[in-house]
Amino acid sequence: MQQNMNKSAMLKGLIIGAMVSLKFILGIFGTTALSALGFLISILIVVALYVFAKKYRDEENEGFMTYGEGFSYIFRTYFYGGIIGSLVILLYTGLIDPEYLSGMINDVLKMYDAMNFPVDDNMISMVETIYKPAPFALMNVFSSAIVGAFWGLILAAFIKKEKSIFEQ
Repeated sequence: MQQNMNKSAMLKGLIIGAMVSLKFILGIFGTTALSALGFLISILIVVALYVFAKKYRDEENEGFMTYGEGFSYIFRTYFYGGIIGSLVILLYTGLIDPEYLSGMINDVLKMYDAMNFPVDDNMISMVETIYKPAPFALMNVFSSAIVGAFWGLILAAFIKKEKSIFEQ
């Protein structure tokens, strides 16, 4: 059953990954309308996670799912989607628009300056290291794990449906 769960989470993760990638691509342009659409996609991702987990529970898991199984399924689905999104980010920042991250570095340094945060050469070097395509994509994978765990903890409570003690 665990292998079946992983396969289902991977397949649904492709859909979540497409949604995460679309959200990133829309966020590149920075317009208000596209940002609102990106926010709508974020809501749709959460709804999709719920629907996918419920469908898995009802159709592939005999109508029952523990909290732990629900958490695991939702976490895996989002994590796999996050990996797809990170690959798109890596392709975009590494091949399509290598200057994209340079703009982000400038924005971060301006923000630090506006907050009167001390910025020295070591800080600039650290920010430049983080905002390279591979570390940036890896950081996105890590943040996907955190977001997947967050939504897994919440949505699993709504997905769980344990067998009655009277059923066999």
